[in-house]
Amino acid sequence: MPRRNKPIKHIPYQSPESERQKTRYPTQKAAESAAEIRMLQIPNLELGVYQGADGGWYLTSAPQNN
Repeated sequence: MPRRNKPIKHIPYQSPESERQKTRYPTQKAAESAAEIRMLQIPNLELGVYQGADGGWYLTSAPQNN
């Protein structure tokens, strides 16, 4: 008698907890304008933008690697 195939159930990908707490911007341009506004409000703040795993855009204060 052949063995029965018992595949592991697929678990859909969920974005990391850190991105759930952040403001998600739909486009890079929207994120960049939000970063500019925030930097005008707080003079010593340097912000950049990055695209998360979910395709949304987020603000970051980490140095950008170009």
